[in-house]
Amino acid sequence: MEFGICSWFGYKYTYEDRIKLIKNAGFQSVMTWWGEESKEKNEPKELKPEIIRRHGLKLENVHFPFNGIDAIWKDSPDGDELLTKYLLLIDDCKTHQIPTVVMHVTGGDNPPPYSQTGLDRFKRIIERAEKNGITIALENVWRLEYLDYIFDSIESGKLKFCYDSGHENCFTPGMDCLAKYGAKLAALHLHDNDGAKDQHQFPFSGAINWKRIITKIKELNYDGALALEIDAQYSGVLDEYTAEAYLNEARDRAGKLFDL
Repeated sequence: MEFGICSWFGYKYTYEDRIKLIKNAGFQSVMTWWGEESKEKNEPKELKPEIIRRHGLKLENVHFPFNGIDAIWKDSPDGDELLTKYLLLIDDCKTHQIPTVVMHVTGGDNPPPYSQTGLDRFKRIIERAEKNGITIALENVWRLEYLDYIFDSIESGKLKFCYDSGHENCFTPGMDCLAKYGAKLAALHLHDNDGAKDQHQFPFSGAINWKRIITKIKELNYDGALALEIDAQYSGVLDEYTAEAYLNEARDRAGKLFDL
C-alpha cells in the first residue's frame, strides 16, 4: 500500500517546495486542495497536478471547496451558483487528469433540512462526474443522515465515500463509518484527536482506536493510499518540528498504521 499526505501540512513553503519535502520523506502520493480560497496561495490550482507529477508522486485526489455548501440544499440563487461552480470544477478534473474528488455535503452541525432540491443538484454533479470519468467521494462530517439520503437516492459507480477518522471520532462518536459506507470507500483522511474537537494530529497522538480502523480498511481490500490529513499548525506542534522532521515523523506514523 502506498502512503499519502495532504500537500498542506502546516508549513508556509512554496507549493513546489512542500511537494519536494513530501517526496523526500518517502511518501508516494499527495492530496491537494482544488479551489481559490486556500492556504496554498503561492500557486494557481491549475499548476498543482503538473508539479506533483513532475516530482514522481501520484495525485491521489483533490478536495473541493466547501464554503457555503449548505446553500446546495436551498432553493436559492446561491445554491444554483454553487452547483455551477462544482460542475466547472469537475470539468477541471477531466482537463488535469484528476481521478477522484472529495466533497463535503454540509457545512456544520446545523445545516438546512435535506431536500429534493439539494438531491437534484447532487444528481447533476454525479452525472457530470460520470460523463468526465471522475469519482466523487463524499466525506463524513457532522451529520451522517445527509450521506444516507444521497447514497440511498443515487445509484452510480462514480458516487463513493471518503472516510475521515478524525471527523468520526469527534463529530459522530460511536458511529462506525467504515462499517456503514465501507463498500463505497474511495479515499482516506487519517488523523487523530482527543474526541472533543477536530485537531488533525498525528495518528497515535489522540484517542482513536487505530487497530479497529486499520483492520477494517484491510478487510475492505482498499487499494488506495493510506493517506494522512494532518496539519502541524492546526494541531499546535508547528514549533516542535522542522518541516522535514514533521514529515519524517508522519511517514513513520503511517508505517506504524500499516503494520497494525
